[in-house]
Amino acid sequence: MNNGFSDYLVFVDESGDHGLDSIDKNYPIFVLAFCIIQKMDYVERIVPAIQRFKFKHFGHDNVVLHEHDIRKDMGLFAFLKTKEKKATFLEELTQIVSDAPFTLICSVIEKRALKRVYVSPINPYHVALGFGLERVHYYLQSKGIKNTKTHVMVEKRGKKVLNCTQN
Repeated sequence: MNNGFSDYLVFVDESGDHGLDSIDKNYPIFVLAFCIIQKMDYVERIVPAIQRFKFKHFGHDNVVLHEHDIRKDMGLFAFLKTKEKKATFLEELTQIVSDAPFTLICSVIEKRALKRVYVSPINPYHVALGFGLERVHYYLQSKGIKNTKTHVMVEKRGKKVLNCTQN
C-alpha cells in the first residue's frame, strides 16, 4: 500500500491568536497542535466513528465539528441549548476522541515572553510550525518512517494564506 507514502497522516490546528500587537491577557498563548494518526486507524476506526456520530445527530456527515459553534450552540448546533442534549452530545464526542488512537504533539508559544526575548520576534505561528514539524519528523523517524511522503493537513479559515513548502 506504500506507493512512496508513509503510513501516517498529520492534522494541524491552532488555538489562540498568533498576533503580537494586542495580546489577550486571558489567553496570552498561541498553540499549534499536530495530531498524528496511522492511516489504517483513520480509515477503519476514526472516520466511521465520526460518521456514525454525525449521522445520528445531523442525519448527514457534511458537518464541521467546530468547537466555537458547539460551545455557543450556534448554527447546526443550536439543538444543544438544553443541558441534557448538550451533555449527551459532548459525552459521545469525548468518548470517540478518547477511543481514537493518535499521538498529539503541541507547540505552545507564550506571546509576552516571545516579545520580551526578541526585539523583532518571529510570528508565533511560524515558530510553532517549525518546532512542531521538527517534533513530528522525530516521532515518525522513531516509528521507522523514512524516505516516504507524509501528508500534513493544516486547517485553514479566512482569506489569508500562509505559504509553506517542504520537501
